[in-house]
Amino acid sequence: MNRSHIMTERHREGSADQSSMQVSSMQRLPLRVAVMGRRGRGIIADAPIPQGALVERAPVLLIPDADRQATDATIIFTYVFMWEPGTMEQELYLHRGRAAIALGLTSLLNHSYTPNCDFVRHFDALTIDLVARRDIAPGEELTIDYQMALWFTPE
Repeated sequence: MNRSHIMTERHREGSADQSSMQVSSMQRLPLRVAVMGRRGRGIIADAPIPQGALVERAPVLLIPDADRQATDATIIFTYVFMWEPGTMEQELYLHRGRAAIALGLTSLLNHSYTPNCDFVRHFDALTIDLVARRDIAPGEELTIDYQMALWFTPE
């Protein structure tokens, strides 16, 4: 049940040059996937994460506008990030424009109205960064705010 977010002070669009956005296997902190009851799978911190830390840099798989109708009709729609500069998350429901799936653990983040993580979309580099908004304790679930009308009732 994961989505991207609009550009706000918490949800930024990155502008670093493409060569500095290469993905390395060292660009993920110790995390694990866990079943979170009704929420489905979620991501848990396996070590302390300090505020401002890069939790994960993930490459994305781009879903072109022409393919949105086909993919939006599947479960994939619940895991995508809007991938157009200046767009709002709510615009996913318009079923146009590019979308993307994070190929790391970022697409498995659950929603919270008080999230402990933000993300930064790097459109040209086709990467997404997950950044800690505050200190996160070991065993704590990592969350983001979907910033859209939810298709489920949050816990």
